[in-house]
Amino acid sequence: MATLFLSLLIITQMPFLPQWLTPEEAGRISEIGRYYQATAPPEGWVETPAEFEPVRGVFITWIYSQSSYRPIFREIVREVAAVARCYIIASAADTTSIKSYLISGGVPLDSVVFYVWPYNSIWIRDYGPWFIRKADGGEGIVDFIYNRPRPLDDTIPRCIGYRWFLPVYSSPLTHPGGNFMVDGLGTGFASNLVLQENSQYTRAQIDSLMRLYSGLDQFIILPRINIEYTGHIDLWTKILNDTLIMVGEYAPGHPNYTILNQNADTLTRIKNREGINYRVVRIPMPYSTSSAPPTYLNSLFVNNKVLVPTWGLAEDSLALAVYRNTLPGHQIVGINCQAMSGSGGAIHCITMQVPSRQYLHIKHRYLVSVSDTLNPYPIRVQVISSSAIIPESTMIVWWQKGDTVRYTEPLVALSDTPGVYRGYIPAQSLNDTVCYYLTFRNTQGLRRHSPNHAPAHYYQFVVREASAITEAAAGYILGAYRIYPSLTKSRLNLALKIDKPGPVQIGLYNILGAKITTVYDGWLEHGIYNFDFDFKRQRLPAGSYILRIVTPEEIKTSRIVYLR
Repeated sequence: MATLFLSLLIITQMPFLPQWLTPEEAGRISEIGRYYQATAPPEGWVETPAEFEPVRGVFITWIYSQSSYRPIFREIVREVAAVARCYIIASAADTTSIKSYLISGGVPLDSVVFYVWPYNSIWIRDYGPWFIRKADGGEGIVDFIYNRPRPLDDTIPRCIGYRWFLPVYSSPLTHPGGNFMVDGLGTGFASNLVLQENSQYTRAQIDSLMRLYSGLDQFIILPRINIEYTGHIDLWTKILNDTLIMVGEYAPGHPNYTILNQNADTLTRIKNREGINYRVVRIPMPYSTSSAPPTYLNSLFVNNKVLVPTWGLAEDSLALAVYRNTLPGHQIVGINCQAMSGSGGAIHCITMQVPSRQYLHIKHRYLVSVSDTLNPYPIRVQVISSSAIIPESTMIVWWQKGDTVRYTEPLVALSDTPGVYRGYIPAQSLNDTVCYYLTFRNTQGLRRHSPNHAPAHYYQFVVREASAITEAAAGYILGAYRIYPSLTKSRLNLALKIDKPGPVQIGLYNILGAKITTVYDGWLEHGIYNFDFDFKRQRLPAGSYILRIVTPEEIKTSRIVYLR
């Protein structure tokens, strides 16, 4: 009976569906997620690996009857199979044709694996599995609701989980994969499509769900661009590493020129989990006012390669040069995607990475300010690793700012809390600035620092007087805050003391209540945080402003006067 049911599904599946809703599907919007059942999230801390991290394979769904796409799929398989596994989902009939087509094009099949599963479309980025690393050292899959009435596509993550013996955690959010990117350090990015498609949830609830299922400490939501149909972030943004983001750039006068400039500027003012500001590199976007414009951002990382779509346009060579200059350690491979022009997607949309089985993740809430000159400062760290951590490798490296001498202190595993380590930096004098980073190595030979790019990047904290951060009215999340100075000619510093983890929004408003900019919008764990705002850089006029801090339980406002 099961075999007959599977055969019927394969026979009745549609031969080809575009990325957008067909007219017939538009009348079946209510069917989205009808057969989808959410599950409980994974227990404990999880991490969603970034696309630029090492992978063991790449999934694609191939409909052979779409003949104009065949050369694109074959080149993707060629490049992927040279450095990883390529997992091809196809019908039984198509599998035979695809094998012959690959062999005739000189693509060996020794690194190609076929799965015969029912599906509706080729857009596996949007409905495919999101792999996570779990606190117990294992793997899992997070499955979101696909925003199309295509129930067979929505089963693919569960098919993979069943075949690979991996737990599948089904999130209640509708969230296509083309609108989701992560930096591998607990920060996720999406356009405001995620808010539009999940209007039944508040922003705080969406942040909480992304944290529970995907391990996000902060979820950055940016305005979607104009005209473009899908609303996906992967058409104009690419996360290149945990501190570097590529953003598309249109020529002046284009309807999306301003919004992409604003989004790029917003990203430069956001810090990753390790306190490092993101850097942004721009790449040209071919001028188009189509609802499915060509883009160079819809590319694919696969280990030492980046597969970049080209369109037979004058901008192709410049775009490839930008990639090569920005990622000198990668082989940049252009793949002609002219046949996909107007489809709403390219290489990224028809692929989904499978991360490496070897990994080492470090999560640490760094110190920014302490007020004790007598007792050592505790450093607490969480670690997820695919193999055992070597005890002698776990260290705190610290020094006084401006000093060339480096000191080390051990980090010791807590016997009652698996995966958690604790160490101490000796007590320092008042007004001292202490710099430090953490280092770990596992038995598979992987070494990681925190911050990731240490010693070039490092944490630092200042020993202040106990009264430097004064208590404000007690709150559910916000325990204390300090704004300095309230009268400024340039910069403003805000220090927050968070007593309980939760979503926090910080915004600057004019005296009439109109919002000027967002200083921070995301999740904060227990600890002390510092935020800087530069009035001069923002080119704001002199006058009075209101700094507003919003948590689920309270709103705090303070008046700021800017003198030029």
